Amino acid sequence: MNSIETVAIIGGGVIGGGWAARLIENGIDVRVFDPAPDAKDKFDAVLANADRAYASLTDAPRGTKGSVTWHDTAAQAAQNS
Repeated sequence: MNSIETVAIIGGGVIGGGWAARLIENGIDVRVFDPAPDAKDKFDAVLANADRAYASLTDAPRGTKGSVTWHDTAAQAAQNS
């Protein structure tokens, strides 16, 4: 079975950010596209909330997180994911 290493998310709102938070927490890199001018700020707020929530659930060590990269087009975000 192949392991998923990178995922593209088109739309970084609450739902996209929620998926991204879960993926990142599990070591999967996320490539994001969202044309909204305030998308990155909203996305970062969702990730920060998720990080606080995960930290409050357990004292167990957390694994290596995935990364987030932003892209200018959906096609760029989807490339290599």
